[in-house]
Amino acid sequence: MEILEFNDELKFDEELILVLGYFDGLHRGHQSLFTEAKKIAAVLNLKIAVFTFPEKPTLTFNKFEPEMLLKLTSDEKRADLFAENGVDYLVFKDFTSNFAHQTSTEFAESVVKRFNPKVVITGFDYTTGSDMKNLKSTEDYRVVIMPEKADEHGKISSTRIRKAVEEGDIAQANELLGYSYETRGLVVHGFARGRQLGYPTANLVIKDYVHLPAVGVYTCDVIFAGERHRGFASIGYNDTFNGTEKTVEVHIFDFNGEIYGEKLTVLWLDKIRDMIKFDGIDQLIKQMKEDEQIARDFKA
Repeated sequence: MEILEFNDELKFDEELILVLGYFDGLHRGHQSLFTEAKKIAAVLNLKIAVFTFPEKPTLTFNKFEPEMLLKLTSDEKRADLFAENGVDYLVFKDFTSNFAHQTSTEFAESVVKRFNPKVVITGFDYTTGSDMKNLKSTEDYRVVIMPEKADEHGKISSTRIRKAVEEGDIAQANELLGYSYETRGLVVHGFARGRQLGYPTANLVIKDYVHLPAVGVYTCDVIFAGERHRGFASIGYNDTFNGTEKTVEVHIFDFNGEIYGEKLTVLWLDKIRDMIKFDGIDQLIKQMKEDEQIARDFKA
């Protein structure tokens, strides 16, 4: 997959299938657009291009809050997901006020035609702030608007997934995503309390602007050095030790190596329990043994 910046020089000579959207998380609803794109691309023997934005369009319209920078996927993971969904050209453009004020006709002229599309695919709720829902088929290309994808609880959306992640309902988030929610972090030195308890942990610094699951203990898989390991992870404040700083700590089963400085990917599989303040170390160790068994028994 080729990643490009949209600018005045960008223009495709080959005919393409063009997919429009922001795609935070690239969840099951989004994936339906790419399933359709791949079907059409196979019939017409064309490549697939995506026109999207590096940040949420809401940053252009609403009063800024730091949480608005948080995403369901890191930039690297998002690119991986596009590639996995058959995208050949991933094209980014900053979402500016000037861009948002375009009419659908202006958007078609200034953006869509640059991709030389035979087919343009969007979701039913696609908009860039003006009247993008009025994007119409022309004699040069056909516009396909994909319907809402829903489950028994309603529309599958990034909003629902963010809420599930923030509430710790990782099983629900993963069901809506169609894959395991993940966080990437750098292993740094912590207080080494886990080692004293018989459960050495990798303390992670999260450098990406992604939503963290709610405080609690989780079954997880950990990927590093190309291998996948089962473990459990805690997100919290080390209440038993009167901690005040929020930490992400991962214990990897049957592993004793030193991995400081390594980059780990944590795949969040299911929540085990909320955080508890224990009266003593013995109670904490007993609970951790129970947590370990639950995590080992979990079938992903």
